[in-house]
Amino acid sequence: MRLQVTRPLRSALAALLAGLLLALPTAPLVGHVERASASSVARAAERRPDVARHPKILVIAHRGFSAVAPENTLPAMTAAARAHADMVELDVQRTLDRQLIVVHDTTFARTTDIASVFPGRANDPVGSFTLSEVKQLDAGCWKGTRYAGTRAPTLDELLTTMGPTSTNLLLELKNPALYPGYEGQVAAALASHGFVAPGRVYVHSFSRSSLEAFHRVAPSVPLGLLTMGSLRSGRVDSWLHTVNPTTGSVTDAAVDRASAANLQVFTWPLTVSQGSPSQVERMVDDGVSGLITDDPALVARLVSSTS
Repeated sequence: MRLQVTRPLRSALAALLAGLLLALPTAPLVGHVERASASSVARAAERRPDVARHPKILVIAHRGFSAVAPENTLPAMTAAARAHADMVELDVQRTLDRQLIVVHDTTFARTTDIASVFPGRANDPVGSFTLSEVKQLDAGCWKGTRYAGTRAPTLDELLTTMGPTSTNLLLELKNPALYPGYEGQVAAALASHGFVAPGRVYVHSFSRSSLEAFHRVAPSVPLGLLTMGSLRSGRVDSWLHTVNPTTGSVTDAAVDRASAANLQVFTWPLTVSQGSPSQVERMVDDGVSGLITDDPALVARLVSSTS
């Protein structure tokens, strides 16, 4: 049985752990990068601006309310807002004519009717299509007749839709190596719609270099490093605000180490089982800051009953 720790006690333990880190040879934090000394982690934590703290765990709708509506579409985003999700997560890529669109995969094969609209091009990359071509694709029919005719939105369309709501954004810079320089475009779009205001958007990516590029053009926007693996040792940049690992790799001790370095943890399920109620309960117990989920309504109820 897991020990239930109150939040005041957890804060005290985290503060104690921060001091103990100075006596340790290394401080495990983030995977896929070189090992970092405890003193370098402490210095990074001191340089990093205070991360916004929230009175409750953030419920983040994965590609919108994708359990009920086609992912990364406006219906999925508005459904998440109606379900009172704290944030919606979305993926941004770029078309051949340099227009920013919201889509996850490197092709349109899984989530549109491209095989019938453009025979022979189903496996062509997203960046090989113009926006006009993208708008010919049905991005909703695969989810049911109710959503037939739904189109993949541009980033501008999504920002216009979500701007008046109280739901904030977690934007992924998707496949940035395929779209050189698009970080500046994304930052400009967010600024033009007022989403660089405090708390309105977080940006995350698997690419550290893309996050660095984004930070240079939009230094006020909180950034998160996505990782498929465990929370292991690594460089902790002063501009990093969150570390976003898979649910299966999260442990209570790892969350405390991240907290000691002034990092939040937004976690996401790699598999269906990682999004189960028991795993949500474990994440709440471990003290993560945000839960990314296909079903924000369900997870909000679970968080409320578990906290």
